[in-house]
Amino acid sequence: MAQVRVNRRRFLSCSAAAGIALAQGELAEAAAGVDRVVRVGLIGAGSRGTALLRTLLEIPGAAIVAVADPVERHRDRALGIVEKATGKRPLGVRDERAVLDRSEVDAVVAALPCDLHAQVTLEALGAGKAIYAEKPLGLSLAECDRMIAAAASRPDLAVHVGFQRRSNPRFQEAIERVHAGTLGGLVEARASWTSGNGPLMGQDGWLGRRARSGDWMVEQAVHIWDVLLWAKGSLPSAATGWGRRDLFTSVDRERDVTDHYDVELQWADGFRASFHQSWAMPADQAFTGTTLRLMGEAGGLDFGTGSLTYRERGRGRETIRPGVHADTRLALETFLGAARDGNKTAPPITLEEARNAVCVGLLAREAVDRGGRVTIAEVSA
Repeated sequence: MAQVRVNRRRFLSCSAAAGIALAQGELAEAAAGVDRVVRVGLIGAGSRGTALLRTLLEIPGAAIVAVADPVERHRDRALGIVEKATGKRPLGVRDERAVLDRSEVDAVVAALPCDLHAQVTLEALGAGKAIYAEKPLGLSLAECDRMIAAAASRPDLAVHVGFQRRSNPRFQEAIERVHAGTLGGLVEARASWTSGNGPLMGQDGWLGRRARSGDWMVEQAVHIWDVLLWAKGSLPSAATGWGRRDLFTSVDRERDVTDHYDVELQWADGFRASFHQSWAMPADQAFTGTTLRLMGEAGGLDFGTGSLTYRERGRGRETIRPGVHADTRLALETFLGAARDGNKTAPPITLEEARNAVCVGLLAREAVDRGGRVTIAEVSA
């Protein structure tokens, strides 16, 4: 998108929503010292969308001018949050088209069920809007390929996918150290994602429907697959898995996601990565949490804490970027910069890399479904 200076006279002659955008924009512009405010439409105001909204309101140079959500209470909550933070109430609508078709919207941030990711991305590009959408990129490789092709046809529009770990300084430096050979040759990775909050349902139960979420291997574990691919720089050759889908049938008989499973990914060079995910753990921190550890011939790295420990005795342990990092804010700041400069700012993750994470998710899912080994060639075909 070419840079455009705000024409205040034009805005004053437009709709009430444009007037709101201008008022917010002037405040943000003055605070940020930016040359152009990005006028953002939020599509999807559920739990994740609300979290993204609160973060956007913290970022100078972002003006929330419209909110779309078919659920009235979600929409009203989001509008109230913006009004409380800015003193102005943006436009509220049910349908995302009412946001995408508005000329005063420069970019959209979308937090929707996974089966709607491809649709909203393609619609945003067709409407000439930059878009930040949550992961995964899509639910199939065909969907991902359509989005990649559409984005390639509009190189002036930023299309970012919400893989926040890619914007986390600890993960960035850790991967740099891995690529520099700090761990030596990579041997294995071990990861887990366990919770006592199951069954997680989502609005209208979409998280419990594979057709809508892609199952946990695609909806959530793509974060893990992406870090592994980031570290290795290549796709695995095969996967072996097992799992259960009957743990919460008493709560929802139509639930068909796999809420307890294990997968081992295998690379042609001998590297292995094992992953365990479960929503059936007791509500105790001794059983729950997220871990991701990478081991090499020279040492091991814990991504959660940044702890880097060497096999060589006497060599001190290092800690890479300790503490909590606001990676969601960093990701959104990068997106807003790209929306502002006509997509000249590189995204934290490319669409091709996001596609690869989906590919591994589909590989893991197929291995769990079969209860055995599946090759990447089978899934790619």
